[in-house]
Amino acid sequence: MLRAFRFALVAITLLGIAWFLAGLQGHVTVEIGTYAATASTPVAILLLVLLIVVVVLVLGLLRGALSLPRRISVRRGRARRDAADSAALRALSALAAGDTEAAAGHARTARRHAPEAPLTLYVSAETARQAGDAAGAEALFSNLAKHGDAGFLGWRGLLTARPLPQDDPDRLARSAEQARQAAASYPNSAWLREQRVRIALGQGRFSEAARLATDPAARAALAIMASREVAGEPLAIDWARDAVRLAPGLPEAHLALFEARAKAGQAWRAKRALKRGWRIAPHPDLADAWLAALTSPLERATAAAKLAELNPGHPESEALLARTARAANLVGEAERHERHGGGKGVWVCATCDTEHEAWQPTCRKCGAIGSLGWLRRTNAESTPRLLPAPQPAA
Repeated sequence: MLRAFRFALVAITLLGIAWFLAGLQGHVTVEIGTYAATASTPVAILLLVLLIVVVVLVLGLLRGALSLPRRISVRRGRARRDAADSAALRALSALAAGDTEAAAGHARTARRHAPEAPLTLYVSAETARQAGDAAGAEALFSNLAKHGDAGFLGWRGLLTARPLPQDDPDRLARSAEQARQAAASYPNSAWLREQRVRIALGQGRFSEAARLATDPAARAALAIMASREVAGEPLAIDWARDAVRLAPGLPEAHLALFEARAKAGQAWRAKRALKRGWRIAPHPDLADAWLAALTSPLERATAAAKLAELNPGHPESEALLARTARAANLVGEAERHERHGGGKGVWVCATCDTEHEAWQPTCRKCGAIGSLGWLRRTNAESTPRLLPAPQPAA
């Protein structure tokens, strides 16, 4: 109904205009040189309208003819990009299937059609990386990093093209710069944060690594190293206290707090740190620090008994009492405690079960940060007992 009304309205309007023009009086004469043409006013107006229509049509045809090469180029470019995207997607599928050879073929096809397209650069670089061509992958990832929208993919590729070098300062510095550029492209990447932790750890910048780490156990391990790295006793104490707060079950955290307070001349607070550590996470290193100032075997045995009273019956307390009693030639006492606290203790990685003779912030096999826990086998137990290791505070 509405369409019919609109059609009627337009028809009436056109008829009204035609009627008005037909009623116009007079003539229009056009002279060109010796030639002259005369027509009535309605006919002249009609001819003028037709002339305008013809001019518009001719201009449109000329514009179309002039823009034809550009439109053909755009169409061909779109076709090439479509072909490159299709080949790149096939390359990604081949990579997902583990067929590196097929992926390389599709990547070459994509580069032939659109060599600088971000998707082409990414699949080509990833194919090169999985094929073991680290240099080729880095070159392609470097080009990809120049693209604004896909820049982070390029920086991530550069960081993963080769394993992070832990013994090459120059490559670590280059990786640190690449990580900084990646952070500018995508600031909130959890993966990148972990990479920056690894890089800072490799460079020995434990304070920075601790600030970047998010896992409580990892942060505690790095805070221990930071407390031993930083200059200035107050800052060292702060880092050690942070480690104790994050992982109260880690003996090394309490030892770090003891060392920091002792270095600052806070003898009473240093001993209190050892006592608290023995209550929560007893360990031979804490006992050695407690007895370090004593040389007489009998004095050491007496002091060990006072420390063991803070956590009576614990395997570490029994082992300490047995060790100091044996050194003081208290044979009976030593044998009695050895029945409950004997056995060798080791640090064990909770991720890969690798044993370590001494604590360190990372596992030497799998590289996990803050994964070492203290394990001691007791004579009274047939199975190993894993004592409290790095655990976040409740």
